[in-house]
Amino acid sequence: MRVKLSITLLTTLLFIGCGSSSSSESSDSNREVHQLKAQQGTQSYLFYGEVNPKSLGGISNVSVFDTNPSNKIISNDNTTDVSYPVVSTTMQYNSADSSYSDMYVSYLSYISNGVAYVVDMKKSSTPTAIQNSSANHLSDGDYEDISYLGTKQYLIAHNDDSNQTVLIRPNMSSSDEPIVFGDRELLSVTYPSFGEAIDGYLVYNNETKKVQKCNLDMSSCSDIMEAGSRDFEGDVAGDVYSAFLTDDKLYRVNKADGTTEEISLDGIKILEGHGTTDFNGDSFYFIGEDYNLYRASLTQKKVTKITQTADKRLERIRSFTNDWVIYGSDTILMASRKDGSTSEPILLSETTKTKGYKYVTNYGVGDEFLFVTYSISNDAKTTYRACIFDGASPKCKDNSFWAGATASKDGTINFKSNYPYTPYAYIRVDDTDSFGGGTLKAIDPKYPLEDGLTMGSVADYNFQTFLTNSRYFDETIDSDGGVVFYAKNDKNFHVDSFYMNLLKENSLQQLTNTEPIDVTKGRDHCHGRHCMICHNFAGGKIYTDKNGTQSAYGYRVKLDFEDGSTLLADVAKGASENFAIPLNKVTTNFKPSIVDKNGTFINGVDEFNHYGIEYSNCNLCHARYGNTKYDAPSAITIEK
Repeated sequence: MRVKLSITLLTTLLFIGCGSSSSSESSDSNREVHQLKAQQGTQSYLFYGEVNPKSLGGISNVSVFDTNPSNKIISNDNTTDVSYPVVSTTMQYNSADSSYSDMYVSYLSYISNGVAYVVDMKKSSTPTAIQNSSANHLSDGDYEDISYLGTKQYLIAHNDDSNQTVLIRPNMSSSDEPIVFGDRELLSVTYPSFGEAIDGYLVYNNETKKVQKCNLDMSSCSDIMEAGSRDFEGDVAGDVYSAFLTDDKLYRVNKADGTTEEISLDGIKILEGHGTTDFNGDSFYFIGEDYNLYRASLTQKKVTKITQTADKRLERIRSFTNDWVIYGSDTILMASRKDGSTSEPILLSETTKTKGYKYVTNYGVGDEFLFVTYSISNDAKTTYRACIFDGASPKCKDNSFWAGATASKDGTINFKSNYPYTPYAYIRVDDTDSFGGGTLKAIDPKYPLEDGLTMGSVADYNFQTFLTNSRYFDETIDSDGGVVFYAKNDKNFHVDSFYMNLLKENSLQQLTNTEPIDVTKGRDHCHGRHCMICHNFAGGKIYTDKNGTQSAYGYRVKLDFEDGSTLLADVAKGASENFAIPLNKVTTNFKPSIVDKNGTFINGVDEFNHYGIEYSNCNLCHARYGNTKYDAPSAITIEK
């Protein structure tokens, strides 16, 4: 059986979060159902494809269909062999006030049997797959998502015929020759000023180790500066500047004329670590070695200290709203004003033994930050809360989970928050079960915690499976109210695609009916869903040393319970140093031990001193680098 799964134009959020004592509950009693109004303008087709279980969100075919009137498939390619078909969007832009109008999905691009294809997705066109340039026998293809007045998907691939790396633009015709690209990485596009036509590319030359400004056909490139391949931080939204961080020095590159200028960081050293730096609007944000948060403005050319007191829990920058930075660590979520005027950060959520958050995506939408908290009861029931922070104390709705957002066709490009467009709809799951499944609803962003139009529910499926897919996060646009996205069956681990119309009650329809997937080992276990769906169960990670610097591949955790029963943790997740246990299996006191692949005891405790569900989040107490809690001796390790 060929298995089909949606590749969504509605991207979903995976927020597995924690409760906040400052949150206030919102009740549905006597609430009006707020229904969305239909969007006017150019309408696009939707698509879905067959899932590749070895690649998160990857598909092996693509079907384009019309949502009105019958969801009829009108274009199909069963041989798509690229992990991610991608979409380009188009809009009309007014530079005077950053407003945009008539945003729609203009192109669908993918590779099939070594040939790049493009589909015109406007409903006024016939959605036929057209060869995107004359290139054949392409390999190692990678689409680059360039955000400029919508998004543009540029393909970098190796052309086996010419033995060259080539560049293919989304709007090339079947007769156009691919552009010889050389040993370069595409960083951005260049233009005389924001809003004007693209006149070239900003690239990194892997051979010369220099950043270059090149013209449209790559016939002329000029060197700008020396850098490393990962030094590009991003573009200043709404301007011609890009930022590079090289050897702890911040540089501003003018893409219009190729000039460069160093922006002083005032001698402040950046803390090493994943997520300690980020780029938003016109500013580079970073966590210093002193555990304070800083903002370096590329336009004002100055550094602002945002936090007033050093905090070693400050490890990662999570998201941005118009005025706030959301930051913290794996166990705490805080917010401070971008201008540094917050005397003390606002605590949004902190993880304890039975409540917290485990993953946060960048759903900073305008003035609001959307996140989800959870709590676990003694009988292993998980309760979720959909929360919003808008500068005051967070407000939350019990038994709810944010599942996604869609973009308005008309609105304002937002240069200050993570989500770049005016939101059209929030998608929320209400009456959630322990997996986050429940009733899907279309929510008016003006009334985020009030009732919306019911889309429907499907037994055993949950619609908060996927972390926001970066390929479609910004391009989530409905078609005559219709959207497509993923849901996972929680009982037998397979994924299906679903269609719903945000304007019509109970419009949820299952598009595919896949076979269950045997979750065993290797990458097959992910079957197109985000890792945290597995790893948010009871569990943790095993290391070779007490600081948690290296994973102990292949070892397992064994739980011995007071009633004489035992449980061997399932380690067939990730690289097998991770382990996960269903929460309902950990309801009595136990003593844990580490065993090797033969079941031989390696390390452990002799007492039943782990008290049921409160000790299910192993990594909370046995944290890495000595950051332990509740008298835990070290990271979980094979080292005695």
